Amino acid sequence: MRSTLATVLLLALVACQEKPATAGSTQVAPSGPAPAAATAPAGTAAAEVVASWTGGSLSYADASKDISISLLQMQGEYLSNRYDAEMNAVDEKVNKSVAELEAKKRNITLEELMKKEIEEKVSAPTEPEIQDAYNQLQRKFRGRPLEEVRPDVERAVTQKKQGERYAIFMEDLRKSYGVNVTLPFPDMPRIPVSTDDDPSEGSADAPVTIIQFAEFQCPYCGAANQTVQKLLKDYDGKVRFVFRDFPLGFHENAIPAAVAANCGNQQSIDKYWKFHDSFMANQKALTEADIQKAAQEAGVDTAKWEACRKDPAVEAEVRKDQDDGAAVGVTGTPAFFINGIFLNGAQPYEKFKMIIDAELAKKG
Repeated sequence: MRSTLATVLLLALVACQEKPATAGSTQVAPSGPAPAAATAPAGTAAAEVVASWTGGSLSYADASKDISISLLQMQGEYLSNRYDAEMNAVDEKVNKSVAELEAKKRNITLEELMKKEIEEKVSAPTEPEIQDAYNQLQRKFRGRPLEEVRPDVERAVTQKKQGERYAIFMEDLRKSYGVNVTLPFPDMPRIPVSTDDDPSEGSADAPVTIIQFAEFQCPYCGAANQTVQKLLKDYDGKVRFVFRDFPLGFHENAIPAAVAANCGNQQSIDKYWKFHDSFMANQKALTEADIQKAAQEAGVDTAKWEACRKDPAVEAEVRKDQDDGAAVGVTGTPAFFINGIFLNGAQPYEKFKMIIDAELAKKG
């Protein structure tokens, strides 16, 4: 019962991306710790010669060294997508099985059960719901007025609400039938990423460290921050979160905001997080006036803070974070490394949870 509206929204980008490099653009050279070697193709050893010529040869390890980060990311993406496909197949079959058991228990057909529990329990779309959906789907409708596309919008809203109701019903049903899914999460490739000395929340001894490369003007970073805060609450004592700057070139307020926050950090970590939370709450409110307002709310020593903002070393530190991120394959924001496992974009909470739970299980 996938919603048309939900499907359209899921297809939207989940990260702010830099434009691909073009001739004359500046590329950041890799630096920092060497990444773990990418797995060679089946039957190919790292030392195996993959090319030779008179007077020389090339091993697989040497050939792939410069693209090792990209290979690790591709391996991780493949394993993640495969796991999602496998889990979807498991969920589909489990849901059908328990729904059939419930229908049999009630002495009705499966179709009657779905109608009773889904269709009949979903209210008709309200005008605010229709307007909100239309606003989100305007690009799809290419500027056509609401009244012209109203039936499509109402259908999308209804399907979305039915999808949400289906999810709630199936969750309750799975609990009542004691469903226990034990599909193992894959062993993901890891990319070594330094926490540097950047601001962090959570215990330094936490078994799971989440390093985020992000910036304050990217709207997807704001959305991801809500997920991060929920993770810190739900995994209190088990997760440490580290924020590293990755200002994008087409966001003119990203660096001034990062500098302002880092200068707050020079006075106290609490002041830093006040800047961080203020900026993440509204990526459009990053003008100089907005930054000054955030400084007042953070309670900084204004003279010291203003002097810090003029110090070129502070912006240099922001740029260093950006270089470190680029060296480990970050091209957009937000980007996460969960104990070195790369997760790109403002992914749903459940995606983080799967990785964190697997990491905690390994550590006993």
